[in-house]
Amino acid sequence: MFQLRHLVHPVRSVKALCLRLSSGRSPEPGRSANQPLESLPDVPDLFCMYRTLIAHPELTRRSGGWLYQNTFYPDYLTVGGAGHAIFPEAVKYCRGNGIDVGAGLWPLPGATPVDLWRGAGTNKCVADFEKDSLDYVFSSHCLEHIETWNESLQEWVDRVRLGGTIFLYLPHPDCAIWHPGSPFVGDGHKWIPTPQVIRQALEQMGCVLLRLNEGPDAMCSFFICARKETRNNPASGVTPTHDTSGV
Repeated sequence: MFQLRHLVHPVRSVKALCLRLSSGRSPEPGRSANQPLESLPDVPDLFCMYRTLIAHPELTRRSGGWLYQNTFYPDYLTVGGAGHAIFPEAVKYCRGNGIDVGAGLWPLPGATPVDLWRGAGTNKCVADFEKDSLDYVFSSHCLEHIETWNESLQEWVDRVRLGGTIFLYLPHPDCAIWHPGSPFVGDGHKWIPTPQVIRQALEQMGCVLLRLNEGPDAMCSFFICARKETRNNPASGVTPTHDTSGV
């Protein structure tokens, strides 16, 4: 059986960063006030990335973000937790017993988190769940990390019962900082998802489109929501909603 383990975007939340910077606490005993922030325990991953980013020849630091390929990208795009932007929409469709694939530190409320290396879902994988056993599978900014994404997506669909939901939130193809090889993701992103490719794949796997927002939204992302049906017997009376408005 194909067993999938998932990666998530390696960064912490803005809230955690602000709380740490504003704490005003004195250094712990044995620690120097001049100790590099990235060497402290449990720091946001952005601290570990900053020195590399600031020295990168393709990047220019601007107040509140980065200039890359003549486009300004605000810091909130690079600190993780992108799924929070789509949670209010996702919970309208993701109800019952479901999983968040690649949840990391930011699982969808009510979902069972699944992740490779950190967060509450550490070391859980999609193969741990029976086929046709879930009401939904949600995933935010995960599928782009998987080279054999089509196999992985099929495995996710297999875990959903007939009538269940697949909800995917993905980087928009126009957002260069998330392209494979960019200074921000390196080889962590394996390909560039597009709304058309994801829609076609889901339909070929027996799903009916419920909602598609091609974006880009405020997080430079797009989402697609589909319902699992039999491959050759789509439900009658379904009117997919296709829009390009922001989330």
